[in-house]
Amino acid sequence: MEPKEDFGFSGSNGSAQVREVPALPVCPIKLDGTNYLVWSRSVFLAVSAHGFSNFLTGASKKPAKQVDAQNKWVTTNYLIMSYLLNSMELTVARGYLLMDSATDIWISAEKTFSKNKNTSQCYEIQKKLGDTKQKEMSVFQYYSTLKGLWHELDYYGPFNAINPIDAATFQEWQDNHRLFNFLAGLNVEFEPIRAQILSTKPLPSLEDAFYSIQSEDTRRAAMALPAP
Repeated sequence: MEPKEDFGFSGSNGSAQVREVPALPVCPIKLDGTNYLVWSRSVFLAVSAHGFSNFLTGASKKPAKQVDAQNKWVTTNYLIMSYLLNSMELTVARGYLLMDSATDIWISAEKTFSKNKNTSQCYEIQKKLGDTKQKEMSVFQYYSTLKGLWHELDYYGPFNAINPIDAATFQEWQDNHRLFNFLAGLNVEFEPIRAQILSTKPLPSLEDAFYSIQSEDTRRAAMALPAP
């Protein structure tokens, strides 16, 4: 016997009540056609945290019988649809208004905007990485920008090694390469500590290098040291 899906809870008077999806936090990122990865992650986490991820993946089906269960499912489905549409820019949302379920919207948006394993998308990200320098950004802002681009690159162009040794070797190469990119884009005032990090054997992790640079930046700010 299949377990029944939980669409809500019972009130104090015993009547069925549907969970309030509008209580979900407002999505901080609106889908504009170029930011699918961060949008989808933000939406999925918010919806899943309230127990409604099945309405996105399609695992939740409209009950074939029981009018009350059907009404609860339809109401919850419409609430999730409303949340998805409100998390999109108006020009994007118009293309999904006439769809019948949250699953249809979710899958259609993925097919339209995800561009998984898209070569041109990987090229654009690599180009942004090459152009990203610290300049006027703080160390934290610069580091976060690089991290975001690397996450996107991993999503669009994943490397799947069959041999565990190859996977470990590639991971080490990738970690060192990203460490070099991070250090290369820092402003000139970090040259002494950059040289110190590069002379360390073995090389520190990217996170440890960031911590060292951030600590130096905090020290310079506290001492009000001028930039050369």
